[in-house]
Formats: sequence, structure tokens, C-alpha cells
Amino acid sequence: MKPSIPALRRIHAINRLAPVACLACLLLAGVLLSRTTVGDRDQAVARAHAIRSTLGEVPYLGGEWVGTDCPLPAGATEILMPTAVLSRRFTEMGTGRRATLGIVHCGDVRDMQGHYPPSCYPSSGWHPRESGHDRVMLALDGETFEATLYRFSLVDASGMLRETSVVGFFVLPDGTLGSDGDLLRSRAAKLEISRMGVGQIQVVMDGWPSATDVASVAQQLLDLVPRACVRALKGVPVDATEVRARPVDDGPVKLHGISGATAPARGKGEEQ
Repeated sequence: MKPSIPALRRIHAINRLAPVACLACLLLAGVLLSRTTVGDRDQAVARAHAIRSTLGEVPYLGGEWVGTDCPLPAGATEILMPTAVLSRRFTEMGTGRRATLGIVHCGDVRDMQGHYPPSCYPSSGWHPRESGHDRVMLALDGETFEATLYRFSLVDASGMLRETSVVGFFVLPDGTLGSDGDLLRSRAAKLEISRMGVGQIQVVMDGWPSATDVASVAQQLLDLVPRACVRALKGVPVDATEVRARPVDDGPVKLHGISGATAPARGKGEEQ
């Protein structure tokens, strides 16, 4: 049966309107995507500046520990585009024990992939202990979790055997704490999740002290990290009253895939 003339007219009218309707849908989708991208970027920049500001509140003195800034541990300097970095060498008065606290945040999980102890230390010439690594229990922001204690050794240019112990774990913006590299791989697979970023914390000691001793030292140094800093790493909005009011001027925030990202405007509870 052939369609009637009125039906043909309706079909032709719909055909004429279809490209316009399709274009309108594409434009609307573009506007919504643009707004979402800008919103995500602004949130990521605000989070990065909150982390920078609160990292500045990590004290140089705490208990019996005295700290000085130092270069990042092995391999950490290879991390692409970190948004915030802290590396501080602490010495315990009375005992002379030393430990380095390193905190690195990247605005994109992909920038952190491959840059954690079981990957970056061997790439710098360190060999993992044949008997494997240890596990230790730590607490951060009132939450108890299990972290990996890595053991590495290296024969330096003088022929001397060097040993080091590294407690390392990730802090994800959903509050997850853990050492498993699969945490990064799963999050890097989705762009919108990857761009939420990730933090990594390491405590490094010379030699291979007992797991109990390393855990004790690591916990003492973690206790120096302000709660506001931990919450910022976890993606929890930081109240301006939790951070001492002082300017932080360390340049624009670098985010994977976003060029020229700058600090959020003042007056919104975030420091620049």
C-alpha cells in the first residue's frame, strides 16, 4: 500500500527537520560536556591547592624528631607532573635514627602508574629482598589499614652493600588506603575517575630494621601530617579554618590533559 499524500508530506517534513534536531542534540551534549569538564577541572585544581596548602603545615619538629627538607626518594623524581610534593628527612634526638617522609600527589592517576616502590626502586638499581616484603598495620585519620613494607638492597660504586626499608601506600580521593598497584590500574582505566588524582606516602629508613621498629617510626611520622592534609588527599573538602592563613605561591597547578590550569578564585575557602 502506497502512503497517502498527507503522510508523504509529514515524512518529508520530518526528514527536513532531522538534521536540525540532530545538530541541536550535538550542541546540547557539547555544552553539557564542556560544563562538566570545566567543573571537574575546577574541582581538581581546588583539591590540588588544598593539598599544597596543607602539606605546608607538616611541622619540622614533632616529639623527638627534627626534620630538614631533602630530595625525593629513589625514582620519585620521575613522576610526571606532580601537583604537590613533600620530602623531609627526620632525625630522632637521642637515638640518631633517621627516616624520610615523602608525600606526592598527582592530579591524574596515570601520572603515578609505575612510580611506586616495587617498580621505581628496581629501575634505580635496587634489588628486592629474596624472602619478599613485609606487611605492617598503620593508622591515618583515625583509620587503621595494612601497608606494605618493602625491603631493597644495592651494592654501590664503592662495593659497599646498602639496604633500605620503604613503607609505601596510596591515598585515593574516595578515601581508600592501600599499597596494591591494582588500585591504580583500575582507576586509570576510566578517564573521569583517573582525573580525580591520587596521593602516595612513603616512609624510608636505612637498613632492614624489624617490621615492628619500622612501623613504629612510620606511625610517628604519619602522626605529624595534619588531619586537614589527609582529608584533602582523600578528596574531602577542607575547611579554611583547618589551615593557617598564609599565602602559598608555587605557580600554576599542573594537571594531566589540562593546560594552563590556575588557582581558584579567592573567597571560596581555598588559599592560592
